[in-house]
Amino acid sequence: MQIRVGRSQVIATVFGTVALVFLQGCGKSDPATGAAVPRNPQEAASQLQTVFAKAAPDLNQTADTASTAMRQGDHEKAVVALQVMRSGTNVTFEQGLAVHNSVVAMERQLINAADAGDENAKRAYRLLKELKRN
Repeated sequence: MQIRVGRSQVIATVFGTVALVFLQGCGKSDPATGAAVPRNPQEAASQLQTVFAKAAPDLNQTADTASTAMRQGDHEKAVVALQVMRSGTNVTFEQGLAVHNSVVAMERQLINAADAGDENAKRAYRLLKELKRN
């Protein structure tokens, strides 16, 4: 008995396997740093505080400001604090990665809130985009 497999079935199987391999990596920690990629601003805020705990006092204070603002939903304040940290010169790779993850988490939340009609989120998102260009 011979089984005939069509070309489209082979292609579908290959693409399915590739997709499965990529999905296995989602939600895991970053192998370079061991830090989990935050799924929301609250997780990002915790990551910021952890990573900046032993940073220079000014960076630590800015990280605390960003973390508190992210947890309280003060979007504009969080965006400005993250930009200050991003433009800092004494930021380690791990700290820079935590700032990047926080910006990504904030951006995701702002887009969702803006789509739902939140005017504060729209304003903060415009500010985020403007600061990213500079």
